[in-house]
Amino acid sequence: MRRFALLIALVATLAASSACGDHGLRYSNGRVVVRFWHSMGGVNSDSLTKMIDGFNASQDAYEVRPIYQGGYPDSLKKLVASLGTGSMPTMIQLDDIELQFMVDSRAVVPAQDFIDRDAATSGAAQGYPPPIDLTDFEPRALDYYTLNGKLQAMPFNLSGLVLYYDKDAFREAGLDPERPPATLDDVRAYSEKLLKRDGDGAIKRNGIALSIDAWRFEQILAKQGALYANNGNGRDARATRVDFDGPQGEAILAWWQEMVSSGLATNVGRHGTQALLSVITGKSAMALESTAAMRAILLVLGPASSRFGAGPMPAPPGEQGGIVLGGAAVWIMKERPDVEQRGAWEFLRYATGPQVQAQWHADTGYFPLRISAWDMEPAASLHRDFPQFTVARDQVLRSPRNTATAGAVIGPFTQVREGIQDAFEEVLVGGKTPRDALRRAADRANRAIERYNRSVE
Repeated sequence: MRRFALLIALVATLAASSACGDHGLRYSNGRVVVRFWHSMGGVNSDSLTKMIDGFNASQDAYEVRPIYQGGYPDSLKKLVASLGTGSMPTMIQLDDIELQFMVDSRAVVPAQDFIDRDAATSGAAQGYPPPIDLTDFEPRALDYYTLNGKLQAMPFNLSGLVLYYDKDAFREAGLDPERPPATLDDVRAYSEKLLKRDGDGAIKRNGIALSIDAWRFEQILAKQGALYANNGNGRDARATRVDFDGPQGEAILAWWQEMVSSGLATNVGRHGTQALLSVITGKSAMALESTAAMRAILLVLGPASSRFGAGPMPAPPGEQGGIVLGGAAVWIMKERPDVEQRGAWEFLRYATGPQVQAQWHADTGYFPLRISAWDMEPAASLHRDFPQFTVARDQVLRSPRNTATAGAVIGPFTQVREGIQDAFEEVLVGGKTPRDALRRAADRANRAIERYNRSVE
């Protein structure tokens, strides 16, 4: 089902379910049950469970129950299906690109509302805890999830894009293993030296493994200070069209095409993990990948991890450029009773505490939401043992705060991203020019945005 059609169904169902007033409050051993739908799999699921167990043990009013729902798209579909059935969660984790959609749904309570309530009712006399001090929160994460003057959701798992590279390959090619390439032109120059052929001329190792992913396109665009959509990336007013098909966007696809066609890069398709595997197995010397993968790679490799370096994301230089913090946030659902909503908020207060965030960073590799958490244990030890994390941290802290780095806000973002990925394939496999492929993607995106915007008017 298309995203804007899902939205119509969500709003309509919410109105009907709110009218009937049957919220089905849940209890367990005298505690209010707060159901948390999430998309954390594998070891990250264990880390989330540890966080939730800590909260449940810290008080006796609420019991948070984590329920894995699959990937973020699966969670969203199940959320729509759950409306009005009594099975809706109290809170849900969804990826960053759902910001406009969730706000338009009117099915959530903005995080700002809870912050404002805490500020209005705080004080020992009332028995309420002090309000959250947002001055210690990573401002770039708050920037992303702030829309219409309100923090709409609580940022939860934060990630960025870095360059992973093989230091041994760098040394072999006569490159300084402590100086990774800073720009896309540098990546090409390094790749020319890193390219390795066998006696028959076949490529044994190329410079970089590149996966087709719209998020990478967005990040490299923002690193140049370029906007993805009009109306200030959809933050000054609702986005009505995309702006990614300008010279900066075309240059990204042109660079990608030239790198692959020349053999300096390998196209691993739409699976980012394949790019990292290409580096680990020695088939490529570099890869652009999420910081979310860093902990798993480095800790699994153990002592061998010293072979791998991490550098800031290379991109064409841009005076106002920087990264956009990706990841996901937690939304509190309006349909659930107030007492459940309060329990969800109390969990988020706990989860975003500095010490909890330091542990979360060490356990998962996701960036901590609290600035002070970087210097707390066990996060500090993680950085001493694996300096690659410090590179990722510094890239965030040095990134400017502006409209480009705040990220774009678009209703049908998934459809827009699909068009970008198709454009990459049309250029790399179909022989289209970067200009034609990107303009076709922009036309598709603009039609999707127009349909979506009409559906929420």
